[in-house]
Amino acid sequence: MTVRRPTGARSRRTLITTAAAIAAVVTLAACSSSSSGPAAATTPSSSSVANPSTTAQTVIGVDLTYNDTAFWAAYINYETQYAQQLHIKLDGPLLAAANASLQNTQIEDLVNEGAKAIIVNPETATSLGPAIAYATAHHVQLISVDTIVGVGKVYMVVRASNTLYGQDACAYISSQVRSGYVLDLEGDLTSSNGADRTNAFNDCMKANDPAVHILSDPTVWTETTAVTDAQNAVNAYGSQLKAIYSQWSSPDTGILPLLKSKGLTGKVLLVSDDGVPFEMCDIGNGSLSASQSQPANLYAEWALKYALDAANGVTLSAGQPGGGAPALMDVSYANDTNLADPIVAPFVTKTQQTLTVATAVDGLPASFATTPVSDASLWGNVYGAAHGGVCSSS
Repeated sequence: MTVRRPTGARSRRTLITTAAAIAAVVTLAACSSSSSGPAAATTPSSSSVANPSTTAQTVIGVDLTYNDTAFWAAYINYETQYAQQLHIKLDGPLLAAANASLQNTQIEDLVNEGAKAIIVNPETATSLGPAIAYATAHHVQLISVDTIVGVGKVYMVVRASNTLYGQDACAYISSQVRSGYVLDLEGDLTSSNGADRTNAFNDCMKANDPAVHILSDPTVWTETTAVTDAQNAVNAYGSQLKAIYSQWSSPDTGILPLLKSKGLTGKVLLVSDDGVPFEMCDIGNGSLSASQSQPANLYAEWALKYALDAANGVTLSAGQPGGGAPALMDVSYANDTNLADPIVAPFVTKTQQTLTVATAVDGLPASFATTPVSDASLWGNVYGAAHGGVCSSS
């Protein structure tokens, strides 16, 4: 079974959703809903916004695996905001709580309740077979958020380009590190997210920074394993350890105190992924070097727009302009190939800079501009501002 990465994974500093928090974020997000940095989508690829004057509401079902992390709380709020703008009536979100069987049943219920399309964050890439078959038989299509689907056909996969995550981390680290050791705290290599990040990072470092030794430590998205691996690397290599790439944010809360205790803050680069509020705080104070911000706003916006396209019978194909990516593309996993919008997620640094690799991998662009942590439209900043600031909310 494919193990999914817990987006915006829980950690000691992860925030739990409350009704008051949701209301606060909706209010703030409405004032700061524009896309930031390279992830901006200015030309909609779907026809669903071609006639925004219509007052008819389309029923779109929503089924998520979690709602108790900062990322998914922010996603739900953006979804509420964009649904109002797009004249969508949401049925849900229903919460499967990591129960694949329950999620399949919930999606069948949404079909029976009249949803014209359904947005789902699958428990795993291969867990939705029964739901896809049932929905297809009733002429309802699914849009998968954050997870590739490898067990049936969905209308669209809305997911950030995880190969870009790996190359962006490589671009940052290789711009400053030319020798010594770099620790790669890999996610679950049986998941598409973990495998994509790892493969792109390794390929890029080999091509652009061959004098650096990569220490590859699989963690299966387990925070304690990652922190222990980081401690072992620090103890074994000392000042020869030049950087750590943590493929998700939770280990930061253990790695940063470790580096501080060894006098290595600022001497060992630390790059992570997610874009949660505490990462914005740590980048701002200089203890964290950079983070890829998985864009909750773009996930919500484009999942809804593609859901409208599906409901309206719009046919999309690879090569057409994407919402969050330059172009739509086919992605394959396990037994199936599905159309995807591989969103270009902002890579956040303290100040804006341009990063370039001499040899790009996987057809990715060789040069890109980072997004400064001061950008108020980053979802982590929006969420943090609604909770007393990114540092006090951490």
